[in-house]
Amino acid sequence: MNKRNVNRRFFMLPIVLFIITLMMVTFGSRIMTESRRFQLNRLDKGWSFSDGEYTTDDVTLSKLRINHTYRGETIILTNTLSKKALISPTLLVISKMAVVEVYIDEEKVYESGREYYDSGLIVPKNYHFIHLKDTTSDHKLKIVLTVCDEDAFTQIEIPYYGTMHGIMKEFMEIHRLPLFVGGFLVIYSWILFSLAVYLILTKRSTPSMFFSSAIAMLLGLYTFTYNDIFYLLGDKDYFYNIMEYMALYMIPLAISVLFYSTHPTVAPRRQLLCLNLNTLFPIAILLINHLKVAPINHFMVPFQAVSTLEILIMLPPLLMGLNSEHKKKLASDTYTGVDADSYMMLGFIILIFFGLLEIGRYHYNRYVSTTVNAYTSINYLTLGMLYFVFCLFIYYFLHGIDSTNSKYVQEQLEGLAFTDTLTGLVNRAKCMQYFASVRVPYAIVSIDLDRLKYVNDTYGHIAGDKMIKDFSELLVKAFPNAAVIGRVGGDEFLVSIENPDANICDDCINFLQELIDEYNQSSQEFKLSASCGYAYSEEDRTGGFESIFILADSRMYEMKEKHHA
Repeated sequence: MNKRNVNRRFFMLPIVLFIITLMMVTFGSRIMTESRRFQLNRLDKGWSFSDGEYTTDDVTLSKLRINHTYRGETIILTNTLSKKALISPTLLVISKMAVVEVYIDEEKVYESGREYYDSGLIVPKNYHFIHLKDTTSDHKLKIVLTVCDEDAFTQIEIPYYGTMHGIMKEFMEIHRLPLFVGGFLVIYSWILFSLAVYLILTKRSTPSMFFSSAIAMLLGLYTFTYNDIFYLLGDKDYFYNIMEYMALYMIPLAISVLFYSTHPTVAPRRQLLCLNLNTLFPIAILLINHLKVAPINHFMVPFQAVSTLEILIMLPPLLMGLNSEHKKKLASDTYTGVDADSYMMLGFIILIFFGLLEIGRYHYNRYVSTTVNAYTSINYLTLGMLYFVFCLFIYYFLHGIDSTNSKYVQEQLEGLAFTDTLTGLVNRAKCMQYFASVRVPYAIVSIDLDRLKYVNDTYGHIAGDKMIKDFSELLVKAFPNAAVIGRVGGDEFLVSIENPDANICDDCINFLQELIDEYNQSSQEFKLSASCGYAYSEEDRTGGFESIFILADSRMYEMKEKHHA
């Protein structure tokens, strides 16, 4: 295959990924968002802030940064809800790892998270929709947050005030991209899973497809939970919180298993080390969280450190190992010019790049940034995993093509190695290979074409070749159910019948003789004649193929002597 064409196809992938990125950025941007805000206020400015030690007025929440929090600390925010002609006004408060209390004119109208806090569990992220009475006057709003963990958050999410329709409309507009990406990944996961089951049922099992399906599912679940979609649509907040972190922590495990299942000979010790580590890590975290030793969110930095360390351990040997396998493929007689592994590695490198970007953004938002978004946007890791899944799709597509082409080439090469060029029957080497592997009862028919030397000497080798070809065609017709029909010498032929009936050999030999008689009636140049002898594998259970063949061959020579008598 032309190397230039292969490279051109390979470098088309970044262009395709760029187009996908551009489409997603456009799809998720404000370009597709209506300019009006559906009777919706973003309560960002005019807050009074108090944490017990520090009090200040006229605070803008998007610019407020909290340097340190401790468990049990109380943060009080007060503001004024301006009168609005709203029907069933709704206040949205978004919280993370904090008990929420909401007061209107000093009257408590809402509380959430206290049961988790009192039981020592992590208080999950939540969307608090507080339905207020219709109002025509200003009201004092007070939000009390009780922190449930050390350094639980550094910023406070901005509340929304408006109609329920307006708030939901805003949420769905902002979350178009996460909804699309998460939905695509979940559906793609089920398609891969169904395909893997089908391949197992058809005895073409590819376990790596199950692991690719698991990667897509984990990422889809992480996308939905990270972007608060499950929190908004359901009421299992603690379960969704555990799901968010566990889906993230288990992604390296699924990737490790995928690589080990597709390339077990590439750096096997390092792969097994990473595989064991990625298996123990989420189990240990889940157990520690369940025993209330430490909450599940405390392991983000260790998770990032372990993932970075694994990249440093695995990436160089993976690249070298795959390059070595690629060189072996290039030198192989069955190489078809398709290199699926390159696409998998490209996807993995893209995943690493976006993962490192996400780690950097995580620490920037936690320790440096002074701005806050009311709704979480899709993160770099999700984009990287989406590209990785896309590259995996290309990998499986090309791997299937490569396997099919390689099998075809292998069959062609085997055909050249095991086929008699004159007759198209298998040759002696293929017959020997067959008899070495056959595990069922069989019959051997040894056949010798009579008078071949006479025809060669009298009419020439062209006539002799025609005699051999014509006889081989009759042989195929006479033994339609034969497992093997081969030419093992100049005028010597061999037939094997598996699980033979008692009279099958006699019937086929008689049919062959009828075909020969019919052929001889129309042939003007030469006449066909053959000597046959057969033996069943049950006649000698100890000697193996050689003994059965000798027995069939000796019976063939008995007939040959009669023909020459």
